[in-house]
Amino acid sequence: MVEEILRDLKKPEGKSFVDPAMADNGKLYPAFDAAFVEEMKRLAFGADYILPNITEACFLCGAEYKESYDESYIDELLAKLRAGGAKTIILTGVSYAPERTGVVVLEGEEKRYYEHRKIAQGCHGTGDVYASAFVGALLQGKSAYDAAALAADYVLRCIENTQGDASHWYGVKFETALPELIGALR
Repeated sequence: MVEEILRDLKKPEGKSFVDPAMADNGKLYPAFDAAFVEEMKRLAFGADYILPNITEACFLCGAEYKESYDESYIDELLAKLRAGGAKTIILTGVSYAPERTGVVVLEGEEKRYYEHRKIAQGCHGTGDVYASAFVGALLQGKSAYDAAALAADYVLRCIENTQGDASHWYGVKFETALPELIGALR
């Protein structure tokens, strides 16, 4: 259905974005199987921008998932994603040091890495918040790299705003950081 929507409704100058939200920490989410991965490949590799985390990238390109890795492993993932048909790749959750994490942006032949502080305790839904902020920033005229960095900073702030609130047990408090996001977009 999504492919039909893109085919029938996307304007010629329009851009398509796919966040293949299907996996994390080396495993598919319980609702998904190998058949879903195959369908997601078709959708993701036909998009102008894909925003996988490392696990999703591994499933999309058939690579082995590794918890510990170096830059050459990330480069291999990017090359395999590109060989599959990915145009611009925003690879999230890339961490070369335990206390740091970031995002790798591969646009054309230019690869750039944006790194920031890593918060040990994660939150559900940060990938969705990230993808939304990225697309919004890109559509406001930011470059892919600048949109990726802005989205990463926004998600970090959302997680910080959520920490310590035992009543907020699922997802992040993205609403409390919206003024900062709006300011960054200006």
